[in-house]
Parts: sequence; C-alpha cells; structure tokens
Amino acid sequence: METSTLGELLGRARQNPGFWKKVMYGIMVLLVGLNVLIYPHHPHFPGEGKPGYWAVFALVATVAMVRICKGAAHTFLGKKEGYYDR
Repeated sequence: METSTLGELLGRARQNPGFWKKVMYGIMVLLVGLNVLIYPHHPHFPGEGKPGYWAVFALVATVAMVRICKGAAHTFLGKKEGYYDR
C-alpha cells in the first residue's frame, strides 16, 4: 500500500506541533517586521500611514461583524421557551 507524501508530512507535523508553532510565529514576526519597514505609497486615510493600521482595522471589523451577526442570528433563529415541547 502506498502512502502519500502529504500524509507523511501531516503525520510528522502531528508528531512535532512545537516546531510548526515556531514556524508560524516566525512568519508572523517576519510579516510584522515588513509592515514596519515598508512604507506604503501615499495613504488615503490619516491613520493608514501608521504601522499596523490595517491589522487593527481588521480586528475591530471582525469583532463587530461577529457581534452583529450573533445578535441577528439570535433574533431570527431563537425560539421561545417550550417551542419543542409541543
């Protein structure tokens, strides 16, 4: 029976999760460093020229969307007490 290369890679990754955690943190540090060093061409908004602006914007937008969608889903999908006891 043949084993796939992807299967072997995933098996090794599962045996050593600490290594992959370090790789991901390394990539994140590299990207943050590049974000600080590379100056964007003329910013369109006042805060856009600051390092990490889009990361903070994305975090705030994501949290807002989750809260809004959770409220909407609760409103439309929520059932009254005893709904399933009929």
